[in-house]
Amino acid sequence: MVADLFINICIVIALIFIYMKLRWSRFSDTVYTLTDLIVDGTAGGFMGYILMIFSIQVTEETIMDLRFIPILLLVIFVRKRSAFLASVLIVSGRFFIGINRSAVYSIYMVGILLIGFILLEKLVKKRLNLFMKTLVLSLYANMVVSYFLVIMVGETDLLAPLFLVYWLFSVLGSMSAVFMVNYIRKSEYLFAKYENESSKDFLTDLYNVRRFDEDWNSLAKKAFNSHSSLTLILLDIDHFKAINDTYGHSVGDYVLKELAQVIVTFVGSRGSVYRKGGEEFAVILPYSSKAETELLAEELRHKVETHQFIPSEEAVVEVTVSLGAAVYPETTDALKTMIEAADNALYHSKNSGRNQLSFNG
Repeated sequence: MVADLFINICIVIALIFIYMKLRWSRFSDTVYTLTDLIVDGTAGGFMGYILMIFSIQVTEETIMDLRFIPILLLVIFVRKRSAFLASVLIVSGRFFIGINRSAVYSIYMVGILLIGFILLEKLVKKRLNLFMKTLVLSLYANMVVSYFLVIMVGETDLLAPLFLVYWLFSVLGSMSAVFMVNYIRKSEYLFAKYENESSKDFLTDLYNVRRFDEDWNSLAKKAFNSHSSLTLILLDIDHFKAINDTYGHSVGDYVLKELAQVIVTFVGSRGSVYRKGGEEFAVILPYSSKAETELLAEELRHKVETHQFIPSEEAVVEVTVSLGAAVYPETTDALKTMIEAADNALYHSKNSGRNQLSFNG
């Protein structure tokens, strides 16, 4: 009996780990779709069915297991509708194991468990922390399961030792399952957060040079394989050192942040914007011809030139940018040296009077 309950807990932990790793990306979405409902509910039903297969055979008809745990997890962490679907599947799975009086009673038992979980979770949601809430729900599950076992078996004296072990393992299993889900949620969230921050520039909130290199290599490979065009535009703030010297570094930081927003707003969904370091920015535009790139870059240059950079009520900073661009395959057929080509075009703009666009070649 102890071994069977221990196996139940091990199954719960293993399935939770696999499921959370596969489904984590969907848990952060704000929209919960019908597909999500079906996938989560089916996963809960599958877990319940597996737990019933590795159950304790109390009598010829009656089995005892931890099938309530997936329903409990779905009520606490996911959606009530998914918990309902899981409950239906668990009841259906019980009839696959055996069609008898115990299977019929499982309909009532799982229904009472689901309704109780939903009501109790709503009642204690703001009153108890996660683990105290789990304890309340698992104790409720123990009482419901014990009640139906008494109805089915009838010999209370014989069931007393069984109840003691079952209550201990069911609470342990519930707590372990909730701890596992909560631990993976926090770990994956922090990993995603740190991964995102490692690719973002802290000042402008643009992608940094590390992310630029990753995206550029990926897009360049895609352009080469699909024989599609790819544009790189580099932008550099004119006389940025003079802005810092005249107004101070706080104003320089303001200009960088404001310019980043101007570029992002203008480029929109047409491409990706990066801060390559210092006062230099980069824009990657897939599927853009030289003519389209020239039109867009000139509009962007004019937009920056006419934008009012007002760091304070007493100051208005005039900002212009120099731009250098390279377009594959129109201005260069060498993707490997395209960044260098755009950089050379940028320096040509800066050395030719600034506030202008130059192409390589």
